[in-house]
Amino acid sequence: MNTLSLSFAFIALVAAISWPLGRWLFWTLQPSSDHPRIDGLFQLLLGKGSAKPSNWKKYFLALLAFNGVMFAFTWLILTFQHHLPLNPDGMGPVKTSLVFNTVVSFVTNTNLQHYSGEATYSYLSQLTLMWLQFTSAASGIAVFAALARGLSGSRDCGNFQRDVARILVLFLLPLATIWAVIYTCAGVPMTFDG
Repeated sequence: MNTLSLSFAFIALVAAISWPLGRWLFWTLQPSSDHPRIDGLFQLLLGKGSAKPSNWKKYFLALLAFNGVMFAFTWLILTFQHHLPLNPDGMGPVKTSLVFNTVVSFVTNTNLQHYSGEATYSYLSQLTLMWLQFTSAASGIAVFAALARGLSGSRDCGNFQRDVARILVLFLLPLATIWAVIYTCAGVPMTFDG
């Protein structure tokens, strides 16, 4: 298959799955009385405050707090990787400027890499960065949903915790599970050996 045919096949695949994935994401972000068990579960996990809608200021502060916690946690893991488990290759400390660049990049979901995977970071550090690729994507989707609500004229931006939890649990985790099964069936290996 030549490059042009492969490019058109990829574009066709993206176009074909965009409608069902868009409907799925719309359903994910619309809590409704049609699914009281799902909404009840999220209220139980997140607290009763998660059901309250918020204005843009509260939504923004929740976003900053969430990203701040992700930044601090990841910065600690990457800075002290040489003292932490899942480091079978004995990766040493990394320069503070590189840690800062990497953490900011992954928290903002830009994923700029100025390092070489297994030659710089331990497995725990890389798993933490993969976790950020997941949670920062959920954060970005939640912000886009809040922006869409605001542009539609609604004063209710939603609830950041509820939006992120629903995106993670009802959209990204099932999608990741499907891809994990495909990769496993294809024989893609994953070990923690050095």
